Amino acid sequence: MCLSGCTQTGYPDLPENAVRFHMGTYIDHSDDDASYATIEFEGRTYMPYGTVKKSVRGSDVDRCIGFFVQDGVDDTDRRVYTLAADPDHNFLMDRYSGKTIMEQPSFWRAVDTRGKDIPVPEYIDSLGYAFWE
Repeated sequence: MCLSGCTQTGYPDLPENAVRFHMGTYIDHSDDDASYATIEFEGRTYMPYGTVKKSVRGSDVDRCIGFFVQDGVDDTDRRVYTLAADPDHNFLMDRYSGKTIMEQPSFWRAVDTRGKDIPVPEYIDSLGYAFWE
């Protein structure tokens, strides 16, 4: 029997109306023109924020919302999820659902939360990007 990567680990599978995430770029002119990747979801822009501090369980994930498009090609194994502990969707999780355990999830944070004291789920570890400091 063949199961998808999401199902094998208890993560929600891709919905029929999956969002296709295209990466953009944000240039931070206040930080020596540092550039950051961006994605858009429901009218909000997200930038990289962190990685896993401890393991993320399937119960930590709310739903699978889409996948990345890279160089014009759908990468349905690189999926994007909302988080159960974050009903405001201030964070999104990016996780490769293919048959490898080497890649850890990464987390994107909504740009409109910059400078705000928002709750960060306990399993997210900030990578200390200057934009978020």
